[in-house]
Amino acid sequence: MLHYGISFFQRSRLAALMIACAISLTACATAATAPASSPLIERVIVQFKTTPAAPAQAIAQLAQQYKLPMTFERELGAGFYVAQLKPAQSAATLQPILQQIALDPAVASIEADQLMHTMPVQ
Repeated sequence: MLHYGISFFQRSRLAALMIACAISLTACATAATAPASSPLIERVIVQFKTTPAAPAQAIAQLAQQYKLPMTFERELGAGFYVAQLKPAQSAATLQPILQQIALDPAVASIEADQLMHTMPVQ
């Protein structure tokens, strides 16, 4: 039966469309607020204020002092050394420890060795 206005069929379709939109908006909002998983850091780059005679021993000493599971991996040059973390650490867990190590009088700098990506210029 058709009245002045919207038929039962049209109301049903409109209600279904409104529900579908509500579900879509909820899914979008959830995806937008979900935290991105923190990548695991496998290595750090250390620079000492003075070049150590035995870099592996200097890194082992820092590892023991700050209870960070790292071992000497290789020298990068210009006083920079790569240390491997075993097991790998989350950025959230690692950052406070790196801040403490950076205050060490023997350390010039220390940072997580992370892969960086360039962004295209628009």
